[in-house]
Amino acid sequence: MPSQQLRRVCQEATGPDGVRRVLELLARRLAGEIVLAGPAEERAVVTSSGADRLVRMLGGELAEDVARVRAGHVDAAAVHASGYDVAVLPVGPPPARPVLVVARRGPLTAEQRSLLADAANPLWLSWRTMIAEQRAERLDAADAAVRESVLHLLMVGQLSGARRTAEALRPALPDLARVHIVEGGPDSRGLLTPRCREVFGTAAWVVPCPVHSRHVIVIAPAEADAVPPPAHLIRELTERVPEARMGVGTRVALRDIVVGYKQAFHALSVARHRPERYAGFSPRGELGELLGHAGRAWAASTLAPLLAYRPARPQDPDAFELLATLLSWLEFGSRAASQLKIHRNTLSARLQHIGAELDRDLTRVATQAELYLALQLIDERPHPGAPAEAVEFTTLFDRPEIRRWAALQLSPLLPANRRTLLTTVRAWFQHDLRTAPVAAALGISAHGLRKRLARVEELLGRALLVGPSARYDLYHALRVHTDSAPTQA
Repeated sequence: MPSQQLRRVCQEATGPDGVRRVLELLARRLAGEIVLAGPAEERAVVTSSGADRLVRMLGGELAEDVARVRAGHVDAAAVHASGYDVAVLPVGPPPARPVLVVARRGPLTAEQRSLLADAANPLWLSWRTMIAEQRAERLDAADAAVRESVLHLLMVGQLSGARRTAEALRPALPDLARVHIVEGGPDSRGLLTPRCREVFGTAAWVVPCPVHSRHVIVIAPAEADAVPPPAHLIRELTERVPEARMGVGTRVALRDIVVGYKQAFHALSVARHRPERYAGFSPRGELGELLGHAGRAWAASTLAPLLAYRPARPQDPDAFELLATLLSWLEFGSRAASQLKIHRNTLSARLQHIGAELDRDLTRVATQAELYLALQLIDERPHPGAPAEAVEFTTLFDRPEIRRWAALQLSPLLPANRRTLLTTVRAWFQHDLRTAPVAAALGISAHGLRKRLARVEELLGRALLVGPSARYDLYHALRVHTDSAPTQA
């Protein structure tokens, strides 16, 4: 091969998409069609333009010749097929090597064979680079899928399974953790995820959120009592992703990582309104802790039909899956299908089944708030001193500490100059979160309603419009604070 042609082949082979570019160059020089076909396990076939018929011939009349050359039984093969003169040539050492199949009108000349022989080494090196990149992409995809599975196991309370899976990948999951949720722009998560790994270090678990496409979830060790310096972290993140924002939860035990996630999610809703682009979660007490044994007994009674459910067929979801589906839907709405890895029609069918089992209308906010609270409280372990029978829901809140909790939750909305916002929230619940009826009742536009609710989010330091939402706690707080629950429309 003249040195100029060889230099051109090497240039094409070392550039992006080198294999295809070399094949296009050879196809033009030989006035034919070319295919480079890898072993079956590689599942890779690269072609020059317009070689679709030649690809089909690989699995038919050329299959035997290709197999013999690939295995090294013959050095090359030349056949006449479908009106073409076809040459089958090896690229690289046997046995698992790709083969170059050239089809043209008329046999190859000596000069053309020399061209193919000299191009074999650059083509082989480019092929191995392409295969290595494909394998790396598959490994990265598998790694990401397993890390997402670990996150899912943590979220559904399967702590031992999450630990075992995590130990195979490293790092091991920490006993005490702090959840960070980092948010980027619509197209920046591809940059944000590796940047989070750089900033948080090898001891942290970094997982792109399977539900919210702009979020990256970071589970970092939290051995010290002090909150890590978010100003330092966010500064390093915004070096690569200027629009990054971060919400940080409090230190939690690994078994409570769901709590830490919700805290970070609420903190992120505050961070969006701050120039420093980060916020830590500010706890104001947990309703479940205040309700105690009576609350757990009420929860067990409320969810009893699901807890006792046994599927009619082995392939149907069991009680655990139905409870997980209900919780995911209450937190994420229609996005629960992504979180649960099921089709949206499957989600809809499960919700209909759950509503029928519980004999409850899942479209009502009152029902959603009660069921969400029950799911937070449910605990099938026996508790000494727990009441033998569940108390009524209305009596659960008739205690001074619950009233103090409600006043604390609502305190940002109680000043006289914010009563409009309190009225807006009450109307929002009365109309089951339906934008048009609420806006009509308040005499404002849908945009005006969203602005008011966004202001409520900012004041409360809690997410309301996107799940996991604090709207259920807010509903219960309003129910306790007023003489009766908000009237259903």
